[in-house]
Amino acid sequence: MPAIITHRQSSGKIARMTNQPVKRKILIGITLSLFLLSAAISCNNFSSEDPTPMPEPTTLPTAIPTQAPDRVILSASASISQQAVAEAQAFIAQLASSSNLEFETREQILAGEITPDVKVIVFLDQPDNLGSLAASAPNTQFVAISSQDWSPPANGSIIKINSDHSAFLAGFLSAMLAPNFRAGALLISENNAFNQAFVNGVNYYCGICAAIVYPLNTYPIIAQQPAASPAANWQAAFNEINAGKINVLFLPQEIATPELAAFLATQDIAVVGDGPPPEELSQKWVATVSSDGLGALQEIWPDLLNGAGGKIVNANLTFSNLNYLNVEYQLVGITMGKLQQLNEMVDVLRDGLIYPYTMTQ
Repeated sequence: MPAIITHRQSSGKIARMTNQPVKRKILIGITLSLFLLSAAISCNNFSSEDPTPMPEPTTLPTAIPTQAPDRVILSASASISQQAVAEAQAFIAQLASSSNLEFETREQILAGEITPDVKVIVFLDQPDNLGSLAASAPNTQFVAISSQDWSPPANGSIIKINSDHSAFLAGFLSAMLAPNFRAGALLISENNAFNQAFVNGVNYYCGICAAIVYPLNTYPIIAQQPAASPAANWQAAFNEINAGKINVLFLPQEIATPELAAFLATQDIAVVGDGPPPEELSQKWVATVSSDGLGALQEIWPDLLNGAGGKIVNANLTFSNLNYLNVEYQLVGITMGKLQQLNEMVDVLRDGLIYPYTMTQ
């Protein structure tokens, strides 16, 4: 007898058969959802962390050897005064600095010490072996501030100190300053050319130089003594020339001793010199005329740096220790107009347009 399946039984069986695929789909959906959720959480955690930067490869710089700067050397022997050396050091150090050069000072230089980095060597006096030094270092420029007559090689230059230029200019200045041209001088008898240059400087300024009020003399009035003369002889010589009345006196540095200076300080005169004034005579000092080799060095400096030598240039002439004072109730001193005229004369002398021994133009 066939089994009879009731409606309730058949319905439950059908329901069980129908529910099995649905459960499987739900299970798969839940599993897939959990997987996706887990993946999303993992991605979110990964993206929220700062990535660790990868180190960049370090490239070490290639060492480039640096070349030491070229040098300038000042050579000053022990015979040069400390003041002159100090002035030269300050001046040349500034030139070197502006040219990106190192600077140093030495008392003497040997040929083997001149290395290729030595650009310029300046001597405050001319060494006896300057020619051989220049020959040993043809790429170095040599400069000597000197009163010697010397023909320099292609890498040598001479800045010529002309004491006779100073004497000529001192005579010109004395006549310019002196009331009624009353200029005079105490001169060393051995220095004939120097003395003549002074007299010519006075005459160049005023010709006959004759006073127009008493005493009616012509000027300059000079007295000469040997260099080794004692102060008493120089005092007597001044008294002799002052009998003709001297307003402005030229006093060379070689005879400006403290004894003579103390005596002249008591006189009604203004003093022109070629060196610094003695302390005893500072109140009577109106001007110093002197050579300036450093000024000429600055003029030729660009040529030296470019390797152009073989020059002879005259030193410059400068005026210092300028003062105003009264002589015979007249004010004596260098005004701006007189200074301009003096500087024009300096240019004429340096250019060789006046020969100070005969005043040839």
